[in-house]
Amino acid sequence: MSSIFKITRLLRGFFILSTQKGLIPEEIIESLPKVIKAFLKFLVKKNNYNLSESLQKLGPTWIKMGQFLSTRPDIIGKELSDQLRELQDSLPPFEKKYVEEFLTLSFGKDYKKNFIEINEPIAAASIAQVHKAQINIEGEKKYVALKILRPNILSKIKKDLGDFYYAAKLLEKVSSEARRLRVIEIVRTLEESLFMEVDLRLEGAAQSEIIENTQNDDFIEVPKIYWELTTKNILTTEWVDAYSSKDIKKIKAKKIDFQNIAENIMKSFLVLAIRDGFFHADMHQGNLFIKDDSKVIPVDFGIMGRLSIDSRRYLLEILSGFINRDYKKIADIHFEAGYVPKNQDKEKFAQALRSIGEPILGQDSDKISMGHLLSQLFEITNQFEMKTQPQLLLLQKTMVVTEGVAREFNPKLNIWSLSEPILNNLENIKLKAFSKIPFNKGKDSPSPKEIYLSIINEIEKTKKDFKKIKNAFGEEGLKIDENSIMQIKNDNNVGIFSSKYVLIILAVIATILLINL
Repeated sequence: MSSIFKITRLLRGFFILSTQKGLIPEEIIESLPKVIKAFLKFLVKKNNYNLSESLQKLGPTWIKMGQFLSTRPDIIGKELSDQLRELQDSLPPFEKKYVEEFLTLSFGKDYKKNFIEINEPIAAASIAQVHKAQINIEGEKKYVALKILRPNILSKIKKDLGDFYYAAKLLEKVSSEARRLRVIEIVRTLEESLFMEVDLRLEGAAQSEIIENTQNDDFIEVPKIYWELTTKNILTTEWVDAYSSKDIKKIKAKKIDFQNIAENIMKSFLVLAIRDGFFHADMHQGNLFIKDDSKVIPVDFGIMGRLSIDSRRYLLEILSGFINRDYKKIADIHFEAGYVPKNQDKEKFAQALRSIGEPILGQDSDKISMGHLLSQLFEITNQFEMKTQPQLLLLQKTMVVTEGVAREFNPKLNIWSLSEPILNNLENIKLKAFSKIPFNKGKDSPSPKEIYLSIINEIEKTKKDFKKIKNAFGEEGLKIDENSIMQIKNDNNVGIFSSKYVLIILAVIATILLINL
């Protein structure tokens, strides 16, 4: 019976979305059985709704699926990805009785001792809505932003995800292209993201981490969290008097420096992504507020991006390579990281990179979009069989949105000159490992850290040579005794072993000791 309900719900969604031409990749359609293929082509026709409107009709989980797919142009194509990028999940607010119900459930019937006043919702999205409220905490009255999950949202999401998994498994059974795109894995990634959003304690934890990372920065301010008034269903944060970045006329009337605002918006993204590897991945105008001193206040930390050390290193070096028009370096990075398979032609890849870089870098700097540059880069790398990097696609999507918001305040904003110090100032980047390819070619002498890392790189290069050492010292392993020393002394390659391998062995021993200190 449950399968029948699943199929019924899926058919409803299928018929609503089937009229969206291009939604299902042509490769998947062509790989389906002929009957299904003919049926799909029959259904595809024009209608009065665009994709965003269709998803809103289907409900919150479908909206989130649309927002997620906007970061995956490799699956749905650039045109639909751009359309979904504008998808807004604003919905009618739920009734106030549910607010009181959640507060009672979380804090008991006497919750009004802490929550003195709760105003009408100021924002209502697919997962939660926000109220301005007044609290009494330790005898002091304060205004807060009170975020509350929608009623029964978790059960709705679980039901929809069950349907998505059912459809994904079915697709992978009948379509080789669906198997290649790993649609089950796509649903699993969406599931992880959604369950982060439906536990507001996790959003509070993300916000707390950003507070910690930016406590010494003068361009951003993140509202504090009242943990004693926060639960799985409720998030209580400091209310900050500021202007929505949508209210450009009001901000202009207050004579706040637009150039500073634009720079602070971009820095809020670039510094957090590159320096900390943890960034706000939903930086549209509704989630950004501006203070009188031009500081940026981000809100809604439900969607976050995290970049590993390797991903940050990759990002840093390819952008540095484009700035310096060093296409060979960019190609080296892709091959060194294993993003592009070794069976591809590196020279042709560098030539393809040049076809992106030269036209863009020939324009005025204020007209160049770093996000669109990355978009073109991923299109090229896809042709050279680069494996999809979801975290970088999320970064690229967020970068495009952030650039757009920043340039609302300063259309002439030079993102390259703003980002170059961040890219080049390695002392401010919290990386634990750096590339062997130097950023600053004019540097006179390496730092102690760079010397140490170059030693580690040399060790990596010569891992394979340890087999030779083993052969030289015998099958029982390395023995430092009188016989083995005499064997080294009598070996024809004494110079090699004494000068290179012995130093490597000592370096390895030193490294192991350092790691275990």
